[in-house]
Parts: sequence; structure tokens; C-alpha cells
Amino acid sequence: MPNVFSRFADIISSNINAMLDKAENPSKMLKLIIGEMEDTLVEIKASTAQAMACQVHLNRRKVDVEQTVALWLGRAKQAVAKSRDDLARVALVEKKAAEEELEALNIQIGEHQDILDKHHAEIDQLENKIAQAREREKLIAMRQNHAEKSLKVSGQLKRYDLAASQMKLDRLDQRLDRLEAEAELERAHRRPIAERSIEAEFQSLDDSIELELQALKGDQA
Repeated sequence: MPNVFSRFADIISSNINAMLDKAENPSKMLKLIIGEMEDTLVEIKASTAQAMACQVHLNRRKVDVEQTVALWLGRAKQAVAKSRDDLARVALVEKKAAEEELEALNIQIGEHQDILDKHHAEIDQLENKIAQAREREKLIAMRQNHAEKSLKVSGQLKRYDLAASQMKLDRLDQRLDRLEAEAELERAHRRPIAERSIEAEFQSLDDSIELELQALKGDQA
């Protein structure tokens, strides 16, 4: 599955932090990256499981061929004991063929073991990469949550400032209204007093004229 391992190589060599720095939506980008890594991990594990099954088959075949080698060796010895060199030669030929197959199997088993070791190492690498991405995802979520809370608090403070300013204006309006009312009340109290003073002066003026008139009358008499 070359496509899977090509993706694995790209993922392992990629710089997730650099990719997120360039992303317009880091959280969304990280989810996509994690999804891609998890899909690749599933495929690598499937390939590893297939290689393990093949290894089991090869090991079983190895046991069978080892038994075949032992069987033909035993027959060759038996033929020699019975002075049947012809049969001994046939047995030795079969034995040699089984030994050649056994040698090929050992090579295949070794190659498959190398593949399995590589797969297990790749799985470990990819799982570590996913774990790091998950931690980064948590960090981004925490920062986003903190930013949202900060914006919320900022909005509340702005609303509080507006409310406080309105309260100050309301108190100023109330104070002005009270001062105007007090001034009007003061004017209302002063007006009658002024009017009574003028009337008193006119009455006083009228009395002096009357006295003067009476005095003039007295002189004429």
C-alpha cells in the first residue's frame, strides 16, 4: 500500500504548527489534520495486521518444511541401512529441495519481520503525532474559550460603563430640575412681598396727600 505510507511520510515530516499559523481557522484545520492522521493510522494497522498474518503463515510453513527435511533425512538413512543407495539418493534429493525451500522461507520471514518492525515503529510515531495534535487541539480550544470569555466580559464592561454614564446624566438632570424648582419657589415667595411693599408706599403716599389737603383746608378757614 504505497499510497498509505506516502501519506504517512508526509504527515511525519509535516510541521503542524507552521500549517496552523497560516490557517484562517486553526481549529478547523487541526481537526482535518487529526482526521487524516487517524485514517492513515487505521490503514497502517490494517497493513500491519495483514503482514502479521502472513508471518504466521510463513512460520507454519517453516515448521512443515523442517519436518519434511527431517523426514527425507530419516528415509535416506533408512535406505543406506538397507543398502538401497538408489533410494537414499532420491531421499537426499528431496531433502535438498526441502532445505532450499526452508532457506527461502527464512529469508521471507526475516524480510516480513523487518516490515513488521517498521510498521510498529510507524504506528508509534503516528500515535505520538496524533497525541501531540490532540494536545494542541485542547490548547486552541482553551485559548478560544478564554478569548470568548474576554470578549463577553469586555461587552459587559461596556454595557456597565454606558449604564453608569446614563445614571450620572439622570442624576444631573434631577439636580438641575431641583435647582430650577427651588429658584421658582424663591421667586414665588418674593413676588407678593414686593407687591405688598409698593401698595404700602402708595397708601403712605395717599395719606400724606390727604394730610396736606386737610392742612390747606385749615389755612383757608
